[in-house]
Amino acid sequence: MDVHGLRELYDLVLRLSAVHDLDALAQEVVDHARRLLGVDVAYLALAEPDGSLVIRVTDGSLGPRLRGVVLPPHGGLAGQVADTGEPVQSADYLGDAGLTHLGEVDRVAEDEGLRTILGVPLRLRGKVAGVLMVSQRAVRRFTAAESSLLTSLGSFAAIAIENAKLVTALAAANDRLERAVRLHDRLSEVALHGGAPEDVVVPLSELVPGLVLVADEHDEVRAAARAGALVAARLEGKPSKLFAHVRRTRVDGLSVTVPLASANAYFGALQVVPDAPLDEADVRLLERSAMTIALVASVERAERRTTAELVEHVVTRRVREVRDLRRPHLVVVSEDPRLRNLAPLSSTVDGNWVALVRADEATVRSWPLGTTGLAGPATGAAALADAYDDAAACVRVLNALGRQGATASPADLGPYRYLLSQAGREEASTFAGRTLAPLLTHDEDRGTDLVRTAEVFLRNGRRKTPAAEELTIHPNTLYQRLDRITALLGEDWQEGDRALDIQLALRVHRLADDLT
Repeated sequence: MDVHGLRELYDLVLRLSAVHDLDALAQEVVDHARRLLGVDVAYLALAEPDGSLVIRVTDGSLGPRLRGVVLPPHGGLAGQVADTGEPVQSADYLGDAGLTHLGEVDRVAEDEGLRTILGVPLRLRGKVAGVLMVSQRAVRRFTAAESSLLTSLGSFAAIAIENAKLVTALAAANDRLERAVRLHDRLSEVALHGGAPEDVVVPLSELVPGLVLVADEHDEVRAAARAGALVAARLEGKPSKLFAHVRRTRVDGLSVTVPLASANAYFGALQVVPDAPLDEADVRLLERSAMTIALVASVERAERRTTAELVEHVVTRRVREVRDLRRPHLVVVSEDPRLRNLAPLSSTVDGNWVALVRADEATVRSWPLGTTGLAGPATGAAALADAYDDAAACVRVLNALGRQGATASPADLGPYRYLLSQAGREEASTFAGRTLAPLLTHDEDRGTDLVRTAEVFLRNGRRKTPAAEELTIHPNTLYQRLDRITALLGEDWQEGDRALDIQLALRVHRLADDLT
């Protein structure tokens, strides 16, 4: 489902959440279904206690006969949808031998000229509460995307219709209902303006005594509350495995877990560990809250996916210019996935997290991240891509230097900043090769390890014992190697500026190898 379809569905659910009259709510659903799929007719049948389906509302019908038609259990296309709980499509209904035809229904379909019909279930807690159908008076093949979109509409309509029934049944004004209405208003505000999980669990915990928490699709707790206050909490079980295939409310002992899901995506779970067993009205409130969180999560996921593609295309030079990035942005590359929660404009590129941020460098350095490279600020797609190259190279240099967990920009790397570019690495390799030529030739010709021996010895402050321990060799072996190095480089290789040049060349030689 694309972002446009999600937005339309999002807007509809906002309207449905404010409608408590069942007939008006059903009419809103079919009106929107007809516009959304561009069909001739849309109609909705609700399940009765005896298993039959009654067509309550229509949109686009030629006369009143379609409204009020009773579909007996297991009959027709709607009966097949109700039995299977899955979408059913018939390209030419009246001639479809695979369906159980009903005389009265077929006559109405013939009078209306209905040919292609698509029906989807209104599923709620594993049961089919009704069937939403759209029809065309000419043969048409509905696509998988259209079927998915109508299925999502049916899923949210089922919850909205059940909510309308709940509000009607609890019409008597009492304290519990008043608090439920206040929660409804809060949820509507969250759905309208977006929000975080705590915006739902905190007011819900005021209504439902006990622990209320929200977990993401990876079973990580996003927020938890008790008695209107945020608390630390642990998730009971593994909802991601539980709801992988069966997405309906589960009561396990005292805990109640509701999936946060649309027709095609799982976003996490809402879980309550109540102080006392919940009744049916409480469970319905949880499902209503879960619908709001799922809506926000679905739009957020779609927007994040679009944003992630934008970031990836910019830094990998797949786009030349982006209007939204005409202001300076700092490019941040990090091995730490927490970056995605700190920067809206983020994505993954070559195994690292990448973000384009408007914050200044000091702010980014204060973020709790692991190994991180910074570059910029830069303006425009080309400059941002160049800055990304520098920031990504900073991460590689930090790792090569053994500075894991640090944050650095090119200016922080001192002479090693020249290793950020290919030209700089070539120049540094030339310097290292010229300075260390005798050692490199000796190691290559004789299979010795004099280059590493010299580096470890100088890095340990020319102290022989710790150098031998790091090299895991006998001190006498170290003495022999040092004599050979002196013979190749000269007596002054351990002293003054010459020692500094050699130590820098040794470090550059190793880093250049690590970065290629």
